Amino acid sequence: MSNSDGFLTVREEQMAELEVMKDLHAYCVKHGLRYVLGYGTLLGAVRHKGFIPWDNDMDIYMPREDITKLVELSKKEPISPIVQLFDHTTDDNYHYAIVRACNTKTVVEPSYLREPIRGMGVWVDLFPLDGIIKPKIWIQNPLRMLTLRLLNATLYLPDSESKAKAAVRKFILKCLPNRNHKYERRVSSICAWSKYDKAKSVCVLCEDDTTPDSALDRVDIENPELVPFEDTEFFIPRNADKYLRLQYGDYMQLPPEEDRMTHSLCSRYR
Repeated sequence: MSNSDGFLTVREEQMAELEVMKDLHAYCVKHGLRYVLGYGTLLGAVRHKGFIPWDNDMDIYMPREDITKLVELSKKEPISPIVQLFDHTTDDNYHYAIVRACNTKTVVEPSYLREPIRGMGVWVDLFPLDGIIKPKIWIQNPLRMLTLRLLNATLYLPDSESKAKAAVRKFILKCLPNRNHKYERRVSSICAWSKYDKAKSVCVLCEDDTTPDSALDRVDIENPELVPFEDTEFFIPRNADKYLRLQYGDYMQLPPEEDRMTHSLCSRYR
Protein backbone atom coordinates (compact mmCIF):
# COMPACT_ATOMS: atom_id res chain seq x y z
CA MET A 1 0.00 0.00 0.00
CA SER A 2 1.22 3.52 -0.80
CA ASN A 3 2.58 5.81 1.88
CA SER A 4 0.17 8.25 3.57
CA ASP A 5 1.59 11.07 1.45
CA GLY A 6 0.61 9.24 -1.74
CA PHE A 7 4.12 8.20 -2.75
CA LEU A 8 4.84 4.56 -3.53
CA THR A 9 6.57 2.44 -0.92
CA VAL A 10 9.96 0.91 -1.73
CA ARG A 11 8.28 -2.47 -2.26
CA GLU A 12 5.70 -0.99 -4.63
CA GLU A 13 8.51 0.63 -6.63
CA GLN A 14 10.34 -2.70 -6.75
CA MET A 15 7.24 -4.49 -8.03
CA ALA A 16 6.70 -1.82 -10.70
CA GLU A 17 10.32 -2.29 -11.82
CA LEU A 18 9.90 -6.05 -11.80
CA GLU A 19 6.89 -5.75 -14.15
CA VAL A 20 9.08 -3.82 -16.58
CA MET A 21 11.99 -6.23 -16.29
CA LYS A 22 9.85 -9.29 -16.95
CA ASP A 23 8.56 -7.78 -20.21
CA LEU A 24 12.05 -6.55 -21.14
CA HIS A 25 13.58 -9.99 -20.52
CA ALA A 26 10.96 -11.68 -22.73
CA TYR A 27 11.52 -9.09 -25.48
CA CYS A 28 15.30 -9.50 -25.38
CA VAL A 29 15.04 -13.29 -25.54
CA LYS A 30 12.61 -13.06 -28.47
CA HIS A 31 14.89 -10.73 -30.46
CA GLY A 32 18.26 -12.18 -29.43
CA LEU A 33 19.37 -9.10 -27.49
CA ARG A 34 22.03 -9.59 -24.83
CA TYR A 35 21.72 -8.30 -21.26
CA VAL A 36 22.79 -9.15 -17.70
CA LEU A 37 21.82 -7.69 -14.35
CA GLY A 38 24.31 -5.13 -13.03
CA TYR A 39 25.35 -3.10 -9.98
CA GLY A 40 23.12 -3.55 -6.91
CA THR A 41 20.59 -5.56 -8.90
CA LEU A 42 23.25 -8.20 -9.56
CA LEU A 43 24.16 -8.12 -5.87
CA GLY A 44 20.50 -8.57 -4.95
CA ALA A 45 20.13 -11.53 -7.32
CA VAL A 46 23.07 -13.34 -5.76
CA ARG A 47 22.63 -12.39 -2.09
CA HIS A 48 18.83 -12.07 -1.80
CA LYS A 49 17.51 -13.98 -4.84
CA GLY A 50 15.72 -10.75 -5.70
CA PHE A 51 15.87 -7.08 -4.75
CA ILE A 52 18.07 -5.80 -1.97
CA PRO A 53 15.27 -5.02 0.55
CA TRP A 54 16.03 -1.29 0.80
CA ASP A 55 17.04 -0.75 -2.86
CA ASN A 56 14.41 0.73 -5.19
CA ASP A 57 16.67 0.83 -8.23
CA MET A 58 17.05 -1.76 -11.02
CA ASP A 59 20.00 -1.83 -13.43
CA ILE A 60 21.05 -3.99 -16.35
CA TYR A 61 24.06 -4.02 -18.67
CA MET A 62 23.62 -4.34 -22.45
CA PRO A 63 26.13 -4.09 -25.31
CA ARG A 64 25.71 -0.64 -26.84
CA GLU A 65 24.68 -2.01 -30.23
CA ASP A 66 21.97 -4.13 -28.59
CA ILE A 67 20.54 -1.06 -26.83
CA THR A 68 20.45 0.74 -30.18
CA LYS A 69 18.65 -2.24 -31.73
CA LEU A 70 16.21 -2.31 -28.81
CA VAL A 71 15.31 1.36 -29.25
CA GLU A 72 14.78 0.94 -33.00
CA LEU A 73 12.81 -2.31 -32.68
CA SER A 74 10.51 -0.84 -30.04
CA LYS A 75 9.43 1.92 -32.43
CA LYS A 76 7.78 -0.71 -34.64
CA GLU A 77 7.04 -3.38 -32.04
CA PRO A 78 6.48 -1.96 -28.54
CA ILE A 79 7.99 -3.96 -25.69
CA SER A 80 4.63 -4.17 -23.89
CA PRO A 81 1.63 -1.95 -23.05
CA ILE A 82 3.23 -0.89 -19.74
CA VAL A 83 6.82 -0.26 -20.90
CA GLN A 84 8.04 2.99 -22.45
CA LEU A 85 11.66 3.59 -23.39
CA PHE A 86 13.27 6.98 -22.73
CA ASP A 87 16.35 7.85 -24.77
CA HIS A 88 18.05 11.14 -25.60
CA THR A 89 17.80 10.36 -29.33
CA THR A 90 14.00 10.27 -29.17
CA ASP A 91 12.94 12.38 -26.15
CA ASP A 92 13.62 16.13 -26.12
CA ASN A 93 13.63 16.57 -22.34
CA TYR A 94 15.54 13.37 -21.46
CA HIS A 95 19.20 14.19 -20.80
CA TYR A 96 20.89 10.96 -19.75
CA ALA A 97 23.54 9.00 -21.68
CA ILE A 98 21.67 5.78 -20.82
CA VAL A 99 18.25 4.43 -21.81
CA ARG A 100 15.44 3.96 -19.29
CA ALA A 101 12.59 1.47 -19.55
CA CYS A 102 9.72 3.03 -17.55
CA ASN A 103 6.50 1.66 -16.11
CA THR A 104 3.70 3.71 -17.67
CA LYS A 105 1.36 2.99 -14.74
CA THR A 106 3.55 5.20 -12.55
CA VAL A 107 4.97 8.71 -12.62
CA VAL A 108 8.26 9.87 -11.07
CA GLU A 109 9.15 13.38 -9.93
CA PRO A 110 12.70 13.21 -8.50
CA SER A 111 13.75 16.35 -6.67
CA TYR A 112 17.39 16.27 -7.78
CA LEU A 113 16.78 17.08 -11.48
CA ARG A 114 17.11 20.63 -12.75
CA GLU A 115 14.45 20.01 -15.42
CA PRO A 116 11.61 17.48 -14.87
CA ILE A 117 11.38 14.65 -17.40
CA ARG A 118 7.78 14.63 -18.63
CA GLY A 119 6.00 11.30 -18.45
CA MET A 120 8.80 9.28 -16.87
CA GLY A 121 7.72 6.42 -14.59
CA VAL A 122 9.49 4.01 -12.25
CA TRP A 123 12.35 2.60 -14.29
CA VAL A 124 14.91 -0.03 -15.16
CA ASP A 125 18.20 1.59 -16.21
CA LEU A 126 19.89 0.15 -19.32
CA PHE A 127 23.63 0.81 -19.13
CA PRO A 128 25.58 0.41 -22.40
CA LEU A 129 28.66 -1.80 -22.35
CA ASP A 130 31.59 -0.55 -24.45
CA GLY A 131 34.94 -2.10 -25.21
CA ILE A 132 38.15 -1.19 -23.38
CA ILE A 133 41.20 -1.26 -25.62
CA LYS A 134 44.56 0.32 -24.74
CA PRO A 135 46.02 2.78 -25.59
CA LYS A 136 42.70 4.39 -26.66
CA ILE A 137 41.50 4.46 -23.06
CA TRP A 138 44.34 6.80 -22.05
CA ILE A 139 43.01 9.50 -24.40
CA GLN A 140 39.38 8.49 -24.00
CA ASN A 141 39.21 8.85 -20.21
CA PRO A 142 39.96 12.59 -19.82
CA LEU A 143 37.60 13.49 -22.68
CA ARG A 144 34.90 11.24 -21.26
CA MET A 145 35.21 12.67 -17.76
CA LEU A 146 35.18 16.29 -18.94
CA THR A 147 32.03 15.76 -21.01
CA LEU A 148 30.28 13.87 -18.20
CA ARG A 149 30.99 16.68 -15.75
CA LEU A 150 29.59 19.24 -18.18
CA LEU A 151 26.50 17.07 -18.64
CA ASN A 152 26.01 16.56 -14.90
CA ALA A 153 26.37 20.29 -14.24
CA THR A 154 23.43 20.98 -16.56
CA LEU A 155 21.36 18.01 -15.36
CA TYR A 156 21.39 17.93 -11.55
CA LEU A 157 20.53 20.30 -8.74
CA PRO A 158 23.36 20.02 -6.17
CA ASP A 159 22.54 19.46 -2.50
CA SER A 160 25.32 21.88 -1.60
CA GLU A 161 28.50 23.16 -3.18
CA SER A 162 31.28 25.70 -2.61
CA LYS A 163 31.10 29.20 -4.03
CA ALA A 164 33.78 28.28 -6.58
CA LYS A 165 31.84 25.23 -7.81
CA ALA A 166 28.61 27.23 -7.89
CA ALA A 167 30.33 29.87 -10.06
CA VAL A 168 31.62 27.18 -12.45
CA ARG A 169 28.15 25.63 -12.68
CA LYS A 170 26.58 29.05 -13.38
CA PHE A 171 29.14 29.65 -16.15
CA ILE A 172 28.40 26.26 -17.72
CA LEU A 173 24.65 26.80 -17.65
CA LYS A 174 24.99 30.24 -19.21
CA CYS A 175 27.86 29.84 -21.66
CA LEU A 176 27.99 26.10 -22.36
CA PRO A 177 24.35 24.96 -22.29
CA ASN A 178 23.33 21.48 -23.33
CA ARG A 179 21.56 22.35 -26.58
CA ASN A 180 20.29 19.58 -28.87
CA HIS A 181 21.62 16.90 -26.51
CA LYS A 182 25.20 17.73 -27.46
CA TYR A 183 26.72 16.35 -24.24
CA GLU A 184 24.78 13.08 -24.32
CA ARG A 185 25.74 12.59 -27.99
CA ARG A 186 29.38 13.45 -27.29
CA VAL A 187 29.60 11.09 -24.30
CA SER A 188 28.08 8.26 -26.33
CA SER A 189 30.46 8.89 -29.21
CA ILE A 190 33.57 8.94 -26.97
CA CYS A 191 32.51 5.80 -25.07
CA ALA A 192 32.00 3.90 -28.33
CA TRP A 193 35.57 4.39 -29.58
CA SER A 194 36.39 0.73 -28.89
CA LYS A 195 33.74 -1.64 -30.18
CA TYR A 196 32.21 -4.11 -27.75
CA ASP A 197 32.55 -7.12 -30.08
CA LYS A 198 36.27 -6.49 -30.68
CA ALA A 199 37.29 -6.07 -27.04
CA LYS A 200 38.29 -8.67 -24.45
CA SER A 201 37.23 -6.42 -21.56
CA VAL A 202 34.05 -4.34 -21.51
CA CYS A 203 32.70 -1.70 -19.16
CA VAL A 204 30.02 0.92 -18.53
CA LEU A 205 31.97 4.00 -19.59
CA CYS A 206 29.11 6.53 -19.56
CA GLU A 207 29.24 6.81 -15.75
CA ASP A 208 31.73 9.15 -14.04
CA ASP A 209 32.55 6.65 -11.28
CA THR A 210 33.82 3.97 -13.68
CA THR A 211 37.04 2.30 -12.49
CA PRO A 212 39.18 -0.56 -13.81
CA ASP A 213 37.61 -2.73 -11.08
CA SER A 214 34.25 -2.46 -12.81
CA ALA A 215 35.47 -3.98 -16.10
CA LEU A 216 34.03 -7.35 -17.10
CA ASP A 217 35.36 -10.08 -19.37
CA ARG A 218 33.25 -10.06 -22.51
CA VAL A 219 33.12 -13.87 -22.49
CA ASP A 220 31.23 -13.72 -19.17
CA ILE A 221 28.57 -11.47 -20.73
CA GLU A 222 28.32 -13.70 -23.80
CA ASN A 223 27.76 -16.80 -21.64
CA PRO A 224 25.36 -15.62 -18.92
CA GLU A 225 23.62 -17.65 -16.24
CA LEU A 226 19.88 -17.68 -15.66
CA VAL A 227 19.24 -17.28 -11.91
CA PRO A 228 16.20 -16.83 -9.63
CA PHE A 229 15.03 -13.28 -9.00
CA GLU A 230 11.88 -12.78 -6.90
CA ASP A 231 9.26 -14.98 -8.64
CA THR A 232 11.06 -15.27 -11.98
CA GLU A 233 14.55 -15.67 -13.51
CA PHE A 234 16.96 -13.20 -15.14
CA PHE A 235 20.44 -13.35 -16.67
CA ILE A 236 23.61 -12.51 -14.74
CA PRO A 237 27.23 -12.58 -15.97
CA ARG A 238 29.11 -15.83 -15.53
CA ASN A 239 31.65 -15.62 -12.70
CA ALA A 240 29.48 -13.00 -10.97
CA ASP A 241 31.28 -13.68 -7.69
CA LYS A 242 34.49 -12.23 -9.14
CA TYR A 243 32.84 -8.93 -10.09
CA LEU A 244 30.86 -8.60 -6.89
CA ARG A 245 34.00 -9.07 -4.79
CA LEU A 246 35.84 -6.43 -6.81
CA GLN A 247 33.00 -3.93 -6.37
CA TYR A 248 31.74 -4.72 -2.88
CA GLY A 249 34.37 -6.84 -1.10
CA ASP A 250 32.66 -9.29 1.26
CA TYR A 251 29.35 -8.74 -0.49
CA MET A 252 27.43 -11.44 1.41
CA GLN A 253 27.85 -9.40 4.60
CA LEU A 254 24.99 -6.91 5.04
CA PRO A 255 26.10 -3.27 5.37
CA PRO A 256 25.38 -1.24 8.53
CA GLU A 257 21.87 0.23 8.61
CA GLU A 258 23.20 3.78 8.11
CA ASP A 259 24.73 2.70 4.77
CA ARG A 260 21.54 1.17 3.37
CA MET A 261 20.67 3.77 0.76
CA THR A 262 17.23 4.23 -0.86
CA HIS A 263 16.82 6.47 -3.91
CA SER A 264 14.45 9.42 -3.64
CA LEU A 265 12.17 8.79 -6.62
CA CYS A 266 9.00 10.57 -5.42
CA SER A 267 6.91 8.09 -7.42
CA ARG A 268 3.13 7.76 -7.61
CA TYR A 269 0.57 5.72 -9.50
CA ARG A 270 -0.98 7.61 -12.41
